[in-house]
Amino acid sequence: MLVLGIEGTAHTVGVGIVSEEGVLSNVFHMYRPPQGGIHPREAANHHAEYLPKVLREALNKAGVSMGEIDGIAFSQGPGLGPCLRTVATAARVLSLKLRKPLVGVNHCIAHLEIGRFTTGAEDPVMLYVSGGNTQIISYAGHRYRVFGETLDIGIGNLLDKLGREMGLPFPGGPRIEKLALQGEKYIPLPYSVKGMDISFSGLFTAAVNKLGEERKEDIAYSVQETAFSMLVEVTERALTHLGKDEVLLAGGVARNRRLREMLIAMTEERGASLHIPPDDLCVDNGAMIAYLGLLMLKHGKAMRVEDTAVIQRFRTDEVEIPWEVKRHRKIYRRAPGAEAIIEPVDFLGKKAVKKIRIRKGYRIKALDEQLRKERTRKEAKIMHEVKHLGILAPIIYDIEDFEITMERIEGKTLANTLNEMRGEEVSEILSRIGEMAARLHNAGYAHGDFTTGNMIMKDGNIYLVDFSMSEKNAGIEEKAVDLHMFEESFKAAHYTHLSCLSDFYSSYAASGDEEIIKHVEEIKRRRRYA
Repeated sequence: MLVLGIEGTAHTVGVGIVSEEGVLSNVFHMYRPPQGGIHPREAANHHAEYLPKVLREALNKAGVSMGEIDGIAFSQGPGLGPCLRTVATAARVLSLKLRKPLVGVNHCIAHLEIGRFTTGAEDPVMLYVSGGNTQIISYAGHRYRVFGETLDIGIGNLLDKLGREMGLPFPGGPRIEKLALQGEKYIPLPYSVKGMDISFSGLFTAAVNKLGEERKEDIAYSVQETAFSMLVEVTERALTHLGKDEVLLAGGVARNRRLREMLIAMTEERGASLHIPPDDLCVDNGAMIAYLGLLMLKHGKAMRVEDTAVIQRFRTDEVEIPWEVKRHRKIYRRAPGAEAIIEPVDFLGKKAVKKIRIRKGYRIKALDEQLRKERTRKEAKIMHEVKHLGILAPIIYDIEDFEITMERIEGKTLANTLNEMRGEEVSEILSRIGEMAARLHNAGYAHGDFTTGNMIMKDGNIYLVDFSMSEKNAGIEEKAVDLHMFEESFKAAHYTHLSCLSDFYSSYAASGDEEIIKHVEEIKRRRRYA
């Protein structure tokens, strides 16, 4: 089976041709604005101009004629409306003219599937890093689900915007990478990790404010070290949460050598494997669209022309996956956590655990020590204080620079047990969690990693643990992130109980601030491809 795929979600127009054996051709051309960022209409005009040339070259390289093509695929979303509509129109024309089946595919899933196809990864956690997208994606329950993502701008957007502020031409990412190689000093910058979500806008603002005060090379170096450490941390947290041991790197920023070095260090420390497709398959390209189209067509997912309208905000988990994704056979369940390792100990005759924030090899020493010390002190302080609110949390016995010795809670995390419960049991538990969140927020605290993985059930009681991302005197943003994080992680990990999620919000609204619930919707709208 031969499938032709057309990509055109943003700055790149591409055509790829694939068979079930491999990629036959992959040709693309990037729109480079003379100044500033991407203008959607100008990019669409670029796609219309270059698509015929790219199409001819792809056919020539593959050594096939249009008559030999068995199906047509195109990027249906997410992306920029004018660009998407341009390639969708071209795909429809080809399909009608050749009388070949047509299918629109999700751009993000295309990155994941071409990565699995070309690297041999079976069931990975994908770190997807591009201009408009920064997401942690993995398979669960017949869909690819988003377990974490940027709450504002994508990593590629951060680097390109910083490049523009430095007077560098588009795209800025590769030029920032070159500048960073000459960096000599680490400049502390905002490090914003919220569970498995991240935020880059504060980092960008702080970096721009350093221009004129610090060398550009040092700023570039510091931005990369900070931003990439955030990315690797949330990827490791997803591995821990899901019990997986494969990472797949995808997207244009995947070509950055420093990001690759950091992921190699993290996966080696965990005994996991890292998979990276060839560079031309990391960037936006037609071959990945063609391959996902091939999978969809093989499983009877051809579309009528009238059903091929583009979807600018095409969420990854909207697509049901009809093919089998095998659970990886070498799950490394004894891997350390993303934040720390937990060791059972005896403390003056009491059953206890020692939480040790170990050195992370992917982070430079200055940043690593700063984070470990700050998080250890803050966690101990807030964990002690929230007990006065009636929230169950471990008792602290001792604290050192990077270690906390605390009460051992003998129970199971809700992440591991909730899916085994009946619907009415889950509803009751979610109501209690909603009340817990409201109590925490009413007192001015945000947990920062509010997921069922950080809740332990013991003797019918729910204990809240892992306060390393918590904030005191939190604002509406931090509190809304707690709710947003709980909702998104619940949808991904407990999709069989989605109907119960309303019980969490109803309980929260009964004793919490409804403005915080409204702000959750603001966070969702803010994300470019939400």
